[in-house]
Amino acid sequence: MPGEVNVTRRYFLPQLLIATVCGWLLLCLWGQPAVAAIDVTEAPGELNLSPEVVLLEDSDRTYDIASLPAENERLPWQASGQETLNFSFSSSAWWVQVDLTNGSEAVVRRLLELAMPLHDYLDAWLVDESGEVIRVWQTGNRRVFDSRPVAHRTFVLPIDLPPGETHRVVLRLDTHDGLFDATPLYLMDGASFLAKSQRELMAFSLYFGALLALLTYNLLLYVATRERALLHYVAYLGSFFVLMFIARGFAFQYWWPNWPTFNNQIVPLNIGVFILTLAMFTCSYLSLHRHSVWLPRVLYGAAGLCLLSAMPALWGHYGPLFRTMIPSAILLSTLLLVVAVWRCWRGDVLARIYLVAWCVLLVGITLYFLRVAGVLPYNLITEYAVQAGSGLEFLLLALGLAWKINQLKNEKLEAERKTHELQRQVNQRLEAEVRSRTRDLESANRQLAAMARTDPLTGLYNRRQFLTLVDEELGCRRRLGQAVLFVVMDIDVFKAYNDTYGHQAGDEVLVKVAALLKQHFRREGDHLFRLGGEEFGLLLEADTLKAGYRALERFRGSLEALRIPHQGSVYGVVTASFGLVACEDFEQVPDAQALYSQADQAMYEAKQQARNRIVVRNLLPENT
Repeated sequence: MPGEVNVTRRYFLPQLLIATVCGWLLLCLWGQPAVAAIDVTEAPGELNLSPEVVLLEDSDRTYDIASLPAENERLPWQASGQETLNFSFSSSAWWVQVDLTNGSEAVVRRLLELAMPLHDYLDAWLVDESGEVIRVWQTGNRRVFDSRPVAHRTFVLPIDLPPGETHRVVLRLDTHDGLFDATPLYLMDGASFLAKSQRELMAFSLYFGALLALLTYNLLLYVATRERALLHYVAYLGSFFVLMFIARGFAFQYWWPNWPTFNNQIVPLNIGVFILTLAMFTCSYLSLHRHSVWLPRVLYGAAGLCLLSAMPALWGHYGPLFRTMIPSAILLSTLLLVVAVWRCWRGDVLARIYLVAWCVLLVGITLYFLRVAGVLPYNLITEYAVQAGSGLEFLLLALGLAWKINQLKNEKLEAERKTHELQRQVNQRLEAEVRSRTRDLESANRQLAAMARTDPLTGLYNRRQFLTLVDEELGCRRRLGQAVLFVVMDIDVFKAYNDTYGHQAGDEVLVKVAALLKQHFRREGDHLFRLGGEEFGLLLEADTLKAGYRALERFRGSLEALRIPHQGSVYGVVTASFGLVACEDFEQVPDAQALYSQADQAMYEAKQQARNRIVVRNLLPENT
């Protein structure tokens, strides 16, 4: 049994000559690499075999299934360790082995799937314990579709394991021209394979159905409107649809199952056509001919280079083809991004939609090509990124086309409207000029009024507005019987700051202080003033003196927390002193100047008490 052979290989004793001879004879027949057999009765419904197999590179293509068992022990087999078999660009053939054992008392059927529809040549053998080949498969993308044992877009091999026996699956993977696609390898029971196939078929049906619906709808729109951008969109979407239908194996299964050579030739040629239609669509979608004479020529030239690099596919050359096509595609993609960014910078709404859509597709295509080149591993993201990105891209572009058609319609209406307006142009010119002058005058008056009310540096109310606004507020609160809370704030030793750091730095401090005031005092009744120099006034809307004091203390702490360096201050940073007056006896503060005087005296007391503090002058009744 294979399990016994594995035990013999690991634990054979040199002193037992008979065991050694028996082990050697079995190894010559069976050739088991140092990987344990997989018990299919204990394996999950869908098992990724890629990390479990062993690999052998056949650079000279000298091995065959007849000579392989006898030489197996001395061959450089290596454990895969890959989540997905990926040989990228390689001139060798690759052998893959895995042992499957049935520990049950009944025949077990499993399905081995190579989930890559574009693999060129696949030869497979099922070998029993005695080394006899009991089943052979020869299929691949370069052989007719009927060579596949299961009619499926990927390669599915049915394996029947008798009870209590171990069989080896041997695969030989080869390519026509040295380009391997990443090949996932799964082992499944029938129910799991059916469920997986149904999920994939549902997803691809929705995907291709959505693309086909977009294509049909926009083709009908082109017939109705004769807008060239719609025709280019249909060509672009149609070439992409065909490319995806081929790449996922559906075209070979349903369209041309007996033409494997054509199936392989059409893939790179369709990529070249897709890139050319992309350039055509971009030029018409963004109306590049209106903005530049040479730019469309550059895009067509790069696209033509991609199409030209696909021509070797007609003579059966594919490996070098992708080595030249990928740089050409990267060049065109870079140009498209630059053009889209340029048009976005010029305020083109269509370019913004195009940039988002193209970036989504570009990310998907980049991930896919990096996976083909072997830079990135095979996984759901790298395998299906093109589908996800393209679906979103075409939806966004369809939205942009609708916007473009509407824009063209508006431009046409505008042109018709201009013809009518020319008849009244002379009479309206004078009226428009008068309205324009009136608007300019009103705007100038508004600007002058704003300049008269606000401080140009900080954006706060100035001292003139302070006198007017506070007098109004005092009158209002006198009628309502409400207390008034007013603060005078002065930045500490600010003259020394200007002398040390310069007046420009001082202005920056004033701007920062004003911004911090706006952040802290945002209630509707809060009013902020720059009273002059480094002095500010705050008319607070607070329910009580304590609430006003707490709000002011929070601001003082925040100002200190800004940590604006100040060598002339004992605190080492910019601070401020505050005088807070609270009063509801308006006989003592009949106007803004009297209120300012009370708060200013309290502020100077704070200055005398080592600064960076709040001094309160409470003129409220004791029970308030």
